[in-house]
Amino acid sequence: MRRVGREAPERVLNLGHHRGGMKRIEVANSADVRENKILVARVDDLLLILTRVDGRAYAVENKCAHLGWSMARGSITGSTLRCPWHGSRFDVCSGKNLDWVNAFAGVRMPRWAQGLMALGKEPAPIRTFETSEESGRVFVSVPD
Repeated sequence: MRRVGREAPERVLNLGHHRGGMKRIEVANSADVRENKILVARVDDLLLILTRVDGRAYAVENKCAHLGWSMARGSITGSTLRCPWHGSRFDVCSGKNLDWVNAFAGVRMPRWAQGLMALGKEPAPIRTFETSEESGRVFVSVPD
């Protein structure tokens, strides 16, 4: 595990091998995961966005469902994460798509152009990951 921008020792706690094999990884200090803020963390080759909603930590993949680009420079309000590139909005608690491709580089597009920018792709959710906290640390369960 490596937090983007800071070096941190890897700490892996195996949850055992069950269907889909998951491992529990320490990704951040609890105090660093804040409401309406984006914290990016790396677990192996997986980039995550961490945030807090109503006091609970959440983790989603740092990859927009539209083109797979990073959402680290997006915005978050409550449980809604907005992609900085094409305006798609996602619920970080469930991963559900709330609004599909409606902007280009942050500039709102007219409705007629939104379908063109979607490039034929249907609205899709983003990946979410189970989180837990203990002793001031945030843990994420990721595929083994």
